[in-house]
Amino acid sequence: MIFQLLALFVTVGAFLPLIRCDHWLIRCWDFPRMQLFFFGLTLFPALFIFSFNDGNTGPDWIVVGMLAVAVGCLGFWIWPYTKLHPKQVLPGVGELGIRLLVSNVLMSNRESEKLVALIREKQPDIFVALETDKWWNDKLAAVADDYPFSVELPQDDTYGMVVRSRIEMIDPSVEYIIRENIPSVHFKVKLSDGSTVRIHAVHPKPPYPDEDETSTARDAELLIVGKRAKEHGGPTIVLGDLNDVAWSHTTRMFQRISGLLDPRVGRGLFSTFHASHWFMRWPLDHVFISDHFRVRDLERLPSVGSDHFPMFTDFSFEPAGEKDQETPEPDKGDKEEADEKISAALVPA
Repeated sequence: MIFQLLALFVTVGAFLPLIRCDHWLIRCWDFPRMQLFFFGLTLFPALFIFSFNDGNTGPDWIVVGMLAVAVGCLGFWIWPYTKLHPKQVLPGVGELGIRLLVSNVLMSNRESEKLVALIREKQPDIFVALETDKWWNDKLAAVADDYPFSVELPQDDTYGMVVRSRIEMIDPSVEYIIRENIPSVHFKVKLSDGSTVRIHAVHPKPPYPDEDETSTARDAELLIVGKRAKEHGGPTIVLGDLNDVAWSHTTRMFQRISGLLDPRVGRGLFSTFHASHWFMRWPLDHVFISDHFRVRDLERLPSVGSDHFPMFTDFSFEPAGEKDQETPEPDKGDKEEADEKISAALVPA
């Protein structure tokens, strides 16, 4: 009986996220699809060994069938983030490009020397640190000589942000798109050939009881940034801790609304959270790019003492070949849903 109940648990967990409800009790099931997939696989031999010994196999076959459908769907949903899937972003060969590092530092973490060492080792053109308070601001100032252009937003509520760049930041702005204490940083940089790249650094709240009871604010912030990326139409990068997984309905809709590409597709999961629990990890830290770029390098970096691993990306700028990469396109339903989400989030509480 226990294995049938576990099979039903996997089945329910697999399909609950299909319910278009923003409450955290539903949205939390977006995250563990990989874990449910592998757990579901292990249940098949247990069901066959222990459940078909009483001569009444009808209900057991129904449970096995339901589990098979659930595991098949889970596998289909995570398949794009394996090396078996075609790459959404092609390998880069151009010399001109941009190197980025994004790290949720965990505000209470006091191992700043690890992140500083990684920054010096990887030499990104721009790095984004999230959950930064004044202590972290002061520690990251150790690389200020190499990264003279910066936006520093120390906060004591885990939503601070530091953006530092070797390249001059053009028209940097700080916005509180949905929530008055949740900043995002928006700016442009010019590459050595004079091309302008727009960059959006974001860190919305997750749907979680201690944060937000629903995902509405998070989803709306991502979709607003996605709309801006689409309207701009030029070279664009969106990066940060999105507090959402790559395969969720919201993140995939963000891609269709924005037209941005996910360099992980066809390369791997690159799960960045939770750094201390290998069995419960999912990809929360993201870098999305327009089709002007290709991938030279994509890495999940070693631990810096945080509950997130940092992510490092190296993109070549190859706008002449942009049409070689198929960009996501929204349908009418996406646009309507995005407008509804944004309207709901902007209504005063």
